[in-house]
Amino acid sequence: MTKKPPRLNLLATVDLPVLEASGVAVRRVDGDVRVLAVGDRTWHIVAGEFDGDDGINEWQTLDLSGLADWQLGAGDSQLEAVAVDGGSFIALMREDPPVVLLADTTNGELLSKITLVAPPDSELNERWDDPSSRGEGLVLLRGGRLLVAKEKRPRALIEFAPIGSRSLGLAQHDFLGPNERWDAPVGEVEFVATAVWKLRDAAKSALGDISALAVGSGRGLWFLSDKSRCVARLSLDRPLSPGGGAIRTFDEVWRLPKGTKKPEGIAALASNRVLVAMDTDLTQANGMIVGRPES
Repeated sequence: MTKKPPRLNLLATVDLPVLEASGVAVRRVDGDVRVLAVGDRTWHIVAGEFDGDDGINEWQTLDLSGLADWQLGAGDSQLEAVAVDGGSFIALMREDPPVVLLADTTNGELLSKITLVAPPDSELNERWDDPSSRGEGLVLLRGGRLLVAKEKRPRALIEFAPIGSRSLGLAQHDFLGPNERWDAPVGEVEFVATAVWKLRDAAKSALGDISALAVGSGRGLWFLSDKSRCVARLSLDRPLSPGGGAIRTFDEVWRLPKGTKKPEGIAALASNRVLVAMDTDLTQANGMIVGRPES
């Protein structure tokens, strides 16, 4: 009988002031940790300050509908993920259509609309057509690239880059530093899938789907699975090949606390503090701060 993974400790329950929370991200500036969250229903982003222990306070709401050329209607944004750089960029990913909207909050403008495309020669061709199984997690990478988690059919990480780019693979040094800006495009552009790394073997068995991604404090990746109610960590001590391939094992796999409902977002707050957002109709107790059990 296969032994179940250990369970993460529930350190605190938090209120995320957004309905149907679907994505969270963290921006670190001068030692402060700022948490951003989005939901499926509206274009509003909420941002709060992590107190370094088990609380997120001083929430503010950023209404992006006032940006020039904003394209989302009210009530059904279908935002699946949020990612930030070390400057003023906020990237919002939709599943249908598969686009990333990049807002510059300093200049108050929609900087770019990036359509994610699987070219005919990609192994994702036709598998990217299902509007219910596209991007669920998003990370900004150095070199103006995007890392996207495909939820299912197949469960995979995908590198997207501007047309004509070659895959650079994925290593710890590909993640942006605390104050580093992303090399962003301007206007309406297409990014193509340049590499695909599918979950295989033990990694595939551990996660029934991929619901979100986060960069950890050790510059590895955290994966969240709604279906399996688990999180997994990939250290990237061995980089992923530019040619694509398989992710066969994780360095750690943990079960979420009992009673977790519809986990859809994940963000690493500190070395042993991870925020998990839950997709509920409430703005109370829809977030959890969890940590590894003491050894």
